[in-house]
Amino acid sequence: MSGHSERTDRRNFLLNLFEGALFIAGGSFISSQTVLPALVTRLGGGNIAVGAVGVILWVGLFLPQIFAARYAQTIPWKKRWAIGFGALQRSVVLLIAGMLLLVGDLTPSLALFLFFAFFTLLQVLTGISTPGWYDLFAKLTPVRRRGRLSGMRNSLGGLGGLVSGMVLTVMLAVLPFPWSYAAAFFGAALLQWVSLVLQIRLVEDTPSPVMPRTGLREYSTQLRTVLTTNREFRMFLISSVFLILAAVPMSFFTVYALRRFQAEESVVGEFTLTMVAIQVISALVNGYLADRYGNRVAVVLAGTAMLLASVWALCAPTLGAFRLVFVFVGMNLGSELMARYNMSVEYGPIEQRSTYIGLMNTLLAPVYLFGLAGGWVSDLFGYETLFSLGILASLAGLALFVFRVRDPRIHPPPDAAMQVA
Repeated sequence: MSGHSERTDRRNFLLNLFEGALFIAGGSFISSQTVLPALVTRLGGGNIAVGAVGVILWVGLFLPQIFAARYAQTIPWKKRWAIGFGALQRSVVLLIAGMLLLVGDLTPSLALFLFFAFFTLLQVLTGISTPGWYDLFAKLTPVRRRGRLSGMRNSLGGLGGLVSGMVLTVMLAVLPFPWSYAAAFFGAALLQWVSLVLQIRLVEDTPSPVMPRTGLREYSTQLRTVLTTNREFRMFLISSVFLILAAVPMSFFTVYALRRFQAEESVVGEFTLTMVAIQVISALVNGYLADRYGNRVAVVLAGTAMLLASVWALCAPTLGAFRLVFVFVGMNLGSELMARYNMSVEYGPIEQRSTYIGLMNTLLAPVYLFGLAGGWVSDLFGYETLFSLGILASLAGLALFVFRVRDPRIHPPPDAAMQVA
């Protein structure tokens, strides 16, 4: 490797590190696990509306990806794709902030409708950008450093999220509604726009291997071929379904605590602080373990944390003790998604990275619709029943990952070109 390549690799590593950390820290202002459920409740939404937050979060993010991947895999230069859609996504965050200021207090029902409309647009734009962005991330990061970089991004983002959480706690306690939540969205937009400036400075100095542009029918045939011939990838997807179902209770932890313990709204900031603080350590540990022992280990540890979150939500006797739920949630959020991304692309050849990411996320997207069922279960049978179902899904998913899923880095599929650093 030339000296120029080494310098470029170091530069890209640092830029990806700080860009990701700023994006994550900004996201702490508008956490979908704590802030958004509280906002929806404040605007008059019930349990079904709270469940819809998780549905839109993931379905909006994942469903468009297979269609975006069809184009992303034919583009030799990925950076322009990531920057363009990233700018659109950040603009919508500003749009939500402005909307809350204008109608949040005057017409809560209209504000709730507009929030869901803009939030859906936000997630769809993020979903369109993801295959190209992650392809760029994987392209600029050697395979044996991806876990480390993902862990460091989440860890440093957790440190930034601590500061964001402190500021958020003060804003929710001091500022009147809707200024408090609008300020949270403005804070998120500020940090995420700065992250985009760093992303612009990434050096993409070589084109990517590409797939030829094909018609929709031929592309569909390619996707079916991946699923029918790559048994290991197929089992990975099936097992992931259960871990996604296990995470359905996550959207309801905050609302449950607010109602069960008659807590003040400022506790939302405290929950956010607790959640992001643990990422500082857990993301580093899981990133190291993923590079050392494979991404499957990181997925299993994150899934175990989700299991413990649901168990403790049932058992916590006081509001103070309930904070431990968000310790486990932070351990899960700091690792599972990126570990699954890193794992999925190693099941296939380099030129199909976008396809494997998009295929995984689009096929798993409908599973997130069960978030609406979570709201229905909560209304009819209570939160305790929902958390118990989450525990069962966790146990099933963990059993499959431990006994049936093979890590592609340790047991590479025969038709996959290994992406060795």
